[in-house]
Amino acid sequence: MMDRQAIAEGLRKIISEDLDVAVPDRLEQELRLYEDLNLDSIMVLQLAVYIEEVFEVSIPEEEVDPAVFETVGSLTGFILRLQGVGAGER
Repeated sequence: MMDRQAIAEGLRKIISEDLDVAVPDRLEQELRLYEDLNLDSIMVLQLAVYIEEVFEVSIPEEEVDPAVFETVGSLTGFILRLQGVGAGER
């Protein structure tokens, strides 16, 4: 399982390369996706798709709470939970 730092680095790479958004070299956990990183709702939907591919998780639609996509930290925690759930099913 990945740690928070590895996930944050993966998110930084997705946001900067796949979504083509300028981001700091290191994504701090408290950075807000909308306000600080200037993502919009379409980008967040794209981000969800990339997260499923890159982190090999499945995001259940009923679990997608807007709060999950509030900050880097909330999103990182969500990915960690998804990886923990998925690990027992393999």
